[in-house]
Amino acid sequence: MKLSDYLKNIDNLDEKMEKAVIIAGYERMLGEHYRIPQEQFADLMELPLPKLRRVIHEMKKAID
Repeated sequence: MKLSDYLKNIDNLDEKMEKAVIIAGYERMLGEHYRIPQEQFADLMELPLPKLRRVIHEMKKAID
């Protein structure tokens, strides 16, 4: 594996972790036992990070 490939994988992992933390924060807001359905979770993970933040923000606003 080339160093550039390795670094790209690390960058992707960092982004995936950040997305998972954002989604987990939303789930926590809804209650300790709530989990987003797997299909919706997968769709959210595919979004670019800025769009995911906007979507989660809108989802939170809809609850308030």
